Amino acid sequence: MKLFLQSIAISIGIHLLFFLGTYVAGIIRTMNYTPDFEAAGSFSSEVTFGTTYTSSPLLLPITFISVAVIAGALITLYRSKSAAY
Repeated sequence: MKLFLQSIAISIGIHLLFFLGTYVAGIIRTMNYTPDFEAAGSFSSEVTFGTTYTSSPLLLPITFISVAVIAGALITLYRSKSAAY
């Protein structure tokens, strides 16, 4: 049970680091952005339709479980190595 909780905690920590890092990078880029109106030329009044990238809703649970399994394996490997010495 302790191994399970440790791997879940590591997975939560890694996911929080990823999302907070992405969020902070976006804030920094937004604060430092200065538009270059001269290079833009004339603005168009046309509308362009296209596609947007949407990820699967299963992506977060799959990565969460995968990271937890990898963390559990690394913890187990670390414990077996330290017990051998």
